[in-house]
Amino acid sequence: MYIKKDETKFDKTYPFHIFRYYSCPGDDTEGQFHWHEFMEVTCVEDGSGCYYVNGQEYQVRAGDLIIFNNVDVHGWKTTEKMQLLVMTFSTEFISDGTHVFDYDYLVPFVERGSNFKNRIGKDEPYTDEIAYTMRQILLEYRERRLGYQLMIKADVLRILTILVRHFQKEEPARELLSVKKTQMKRLDKAFSYIKEHYMEKITLEEVAQVAYMSPNYFSTYFKKVTGKNLRDYLIELRVQKAEELLKNSDKSVLEIAGACGFTNTSNFYRLYKKETGRSPGETRSKMSKKV
Repeated sequence: MYIKKDETKFDKTYPFHIFRYYSCPGDDTEGQFHWHEFMEVTCVEDGSGCYYVNGQEYQVRAGDLIIFNNVDVHGWKTTEKMQLLVMTFSTEFISDGTHVFDYDYLVPFVERGSNFKNRIGKDEPYTDEIAYTMRQILLEYRERRLGYQLMIKADVLRILTILVRHFQKEEPARELLSVKKTQMKRLDKAFSYIKEHYMEKITLEEVAQVAYMSPNYFSTYFKKVTGKNLRDYLIELRVQKAEELLKNSDKSVLEIAGACGFTNTSNFYRLYKKETGRSPGETRSKMSKKV
């Protein structure tokens, strides 16, 4: 697994975007996840796939909704061609932070009750209404008739109100989003450091230092976000890089093992087999046959 920050930028005067996106099997990069500093509501209009959010796996199909806040770590795997309607907006689109009432609209994203799920199934109450409203928003966004911005915001607030009313029924377990957001930014530095130095010997202490956390706290929080400890994360990343080199370079297996941070060849063979289900030689042989 490799986690990075999505650097998509919004128009500061109107921090909102909606678009259709088509994903085919193979388009997604296996093992790569991201997070972003904006909210997202995605409607699966056609096809099926698998979303991974905060270490949980969700099977999705046409009619389902997926929602992410601005710290959720997520990625996907397309099992058949998917048509997605994606709506993204920053918190500033809804609330400037001066009105408590406006903040209430963001409750489904910010304060998750025990009944919260990132996936809202097509058979849930009002899922169809949300999907229909998103399509109306897309129409307004494309045609840009007089007052379209006001109409879009009104419809977005309607969607958020539906989410509050029907999918946030229990008292939430409060977690300050600003704190979690800060932690994700600190982890982002750690992920970048790991990506740059995975081929070297990396210790928990030095990565924790990059994130400005104590080793114990970093270890706990890192596992909470990725679902893995640092050692397993490093192994997975190194094997992933080795697999890429086996498929796309003429380097020997020994050279590739060293280039990816494995100092012991037998250990490399064992871990590679464990992660991929095949030996390095089998991977290279498979690619040769394709050629």
